[in-house]
Amino acid sequence: MVAIVAYFAGSIHDYQQGHGFAAWLMAVRPERCPHCGQEQTCILWGSYLRWAYTTTDRLRIRIERVRCSICGVTAALLPSFLHMFRRYLLPLIQRAVLLALEQGLWGRALSDAVGPYYRPTPATIREWVWSFALSAETWLVSWLQQTILTLDPQACLDLGQPPLPLPAIANPRRRAAFIQGWQALRLEVLYAAVRAHKPDLVFRAQSLFAFLAASLGATRRPPRVLWPATSARPP
Repeated sequence: MVAIVAYFAGSIHDYQQGHGFAAWLMAVRPERCPHCGQEQTCILWGSYLRWAYTTTDRLRIRIERVRCSICGVTAALLPSFLHMFRRYLLPLIQRAVLLALEQGLWGRALSDAVGPYYRPTPATIREWVWSFALSAETWLVSWLQQTILTLDPQACLDLGQPPLPLPAIANPRRRAAFIQGWQALRLEVLYAAVRAHKPDLVFRAQSLFAFLAASLGATRRPPRVLWPATSARPP
């Protein structure tokens, strides 16, 4: 089974309670099979339950599936607040990465700041931060810069100086990657400001992870932002 990640504008509670769900489902149901490419062959094919962790609760939500009537391959329709391989919501993961890279929180202090209930372990958050830093270093920063300049050739990409905890990191490999991660988060704010003037483009600040999951899903690329091809273990 493959996964199709599509942007869902509401919250997980909106999704769970059905607010906007029917319209979203009809909009994201693929016109072309993601496996064989045949058109108008994907039909709704049941659903399954999946756990999703927020900062305050653990929720069980229903994930719809489609099946191609030609090749028989099924695909899960994932709302963009979910990651294919993570049980924590993408907004929660983004908040953890933001606190680590912008405020220098780490370890148990970072875990406690993320949320009072079902908090991820420090080791889990370390993996998130390093995975994001690797993505920023290898492609995300350059992709954001190019996209911003495509939308607004006059945009200023000056991000200023990184927060003091980042240049103070002793390990040069980690320092360089974490600064790139911080730059990606800063570029997100610029990106959101540019897109705010274009009503046909849906993007808000603090929604970078959800937007990337949906964008990469639309191009059939696996969402590598938090699942990099290389090892996610920090040096």
